[in-house]
Order: sequence, then structure tokens, then C-alpha cells
Amino acid sequence: MDFMRLMLVLACMAPLFILMAIRGIGLVPWEIYFPTFISLALIPNAYLALRIIYAIKQNDRKRIRPENVTDNREQLITYIFAMLLPLFQSAVTTIQDLYSALCALLFVVYIFGNMEIYYMNFFFSLAGYRVLSIRPNAQSGNNSVSHVLITKKNFLAPNIEIQPIRITDFLLFDK
Repeated sequence: MDFMRLMLVLACMAPLFILMAIRGIGLVPWEIYFPTFISLALIPNAYLALRIIYAIKQNDRKRIRPENVTDNREQLITYIFAMLLPLFQSAVTTIQDLYSALCALLFVVYIFGNMEIYYMNFFFSLAGYRVLSIRPNAQSGNNSVSHVLITKKNFLAPNIEIQPIRITDFLLFDK
């Protein structure tokens, strides 16, 4: 998993880290766990924001012609149930509980990174952005790759070319 993908996965897990910072871990002193979890919530999102600012300054855009666009709201339920609830509800009272919670966290990071479900971002959602999947239309002979577009638009008109900012080759951002 490359560094940018790791940052995106950690950024999408920011709500969990904030909840864990508030809730606490009984075995670890507050002076250690609170700054750690807040840093895990803020640093990846700051890196993502800097990547977007850099891409805007460099005019790093990708020209695409969306044909098959779907809203990814249904994946939000998967996001919540797969990550937030199981990890947040685990009680950490023994050292084994701590190790199992850290192992579960690593499993989720690995799964989200390898299944490319790292574009769910709480802060983008608060700012009114939506996540749209753009799939290639095989019937028209378009064999391009799928993309995920983070945008404030409710829908994209088919076959109208857009030039969003490129965060990664797969993830695009449109103001």
C-alpha cells in the first residue's frame, strides 16, 4: 500500500479516532492516547488537504467523460458497520483487549486500502460533498478505468467532459 493510499485510509477513519480519543483506553494514560488519536484524525486529513491544494496549484487535472455514474451513499452504511461500530464498541480493559483492538484496526486499514474504499471522508461529507462512482461503459467501447469523484454536484450529465482535480489516478476532486 503506497503512502497516499495509507493517508486516505487513515483520513476516512478520522471519526473512529476522534471517538476513541474522547472515550479513552483504560490501559493507556490520557497523555499518550489522546494526542495520538487526535493526531491520527487530523494529520491524514491535513495531508489530503495539502494534496488537493498542491494539485490545484499545479493544475493537476484529469479529463474524463462520465457515462455511467452512481451515488455511493449505500456504501456509507457498509463504512459505518464495518469500521466504526465494531472497533468503537470494544472494551479495552486488559492488555489482550488492547492487542486485539490494534489488530482489528490494522485489519480494517488493510482491507479498506486493498479494496479501495478509502474515499469515505467525514469532513468532506460535512462540507456538503458527495461521492460518485464513474464506471466505464463497455457497450460504447470505452475501456477506461473506474474513478471516484468527490463533488458537490448532485449528478453529472452523461457524456459531458469534465476536468476534476486528480488526487490519485483513481480518486478525483471537483469543487
